[in-house]
Amino acid sequence: MSHSVRHFAGDLYANAGIWSPPSSAANFCEEDYVVTIYIAEFINSLSNLAYIYYAIQHYSKSRSVDIMSASIFLVGICSFIFHATLRQTMQFGDDLSMLFLAGSLIQRLYCAGQQEASTRRLITTAVYGAVFLMSAYYVQSGNIVVHTSMFAVLLTFVWPRTIYLINRRQAQSPQQKAQEKVRLYWKFRKAVFALAIGFLVWNIDLEACQFLRNLRNAIGLPWAWALELHGWWHFLTALGAAIYMDLIRELCP
Repeated sequence: MSHSVRHFAGDLYANAGIWSPPSSAANFCEEDYVVTIYIAEFINSLSNLAYIYYAIQHYSKSRSVDIMSASIFLVGICSFIFHATLRQTMQFGDDLSMLFLAGSLIQRLYCAGQQEASTRRLITTAVYGAVFLMSAYYVQSGNIVVHTSMFAVLLTFVWPRTIYLINRRQAQSPQQKAQEKVRLYWKFRKAVFALAIGFLVWNIDLEACQFLRNLRNAIGLPWAWALELHGWWHFLTALGAAIYMDLIRELCP
């Protein structure tokens, strides 16, 4: 995970923006302030609208806001501001919103099926208490690898509980139960596939940055924007998270 701390700074226009100079620990492969002086990473910023879109889409369908849709909306806002400014304080906002989103998934999954209100309160307190302690430790350390590791730890609590809830899903007949499991597992696989592809392109963006920059310069705008792979990471993770949250809402009404 050594590439997680690589810092693609020193771009030609890095000090020409209104938020310059960049102070964040993370600075991704997109060249700073190439499009406008007002947005440091143009595509990396605008691609965060995908998170906001899926949060609003849920509201438009259900006419209600749950903690998960509020969390993904917050991720979109915080990540947009971070990539637009490349300021360290804004990076903390982006990173902490990701921890809060993971916590909202865990809280919904593990409160499902709990009959006692006191048990649900205990789970909620434990989950968000852990998220708060992780957030405080990460901000104190300022180490992005700490954040990445903590986020990965939180996610390891998500998928086993999801599989458990799918398997215990009740139906009127064995045939209906089998069909229901196939449908739910298909939705689960779609979400995981989108997230896995997003993780892959995020790594390629970091590992092959110079190659991608040369290729983008050769192609020229606007087609070069299609090779801003961190932007695709935002879109794919927003899509995967939206599918996963719909699955959780179905499993945990």
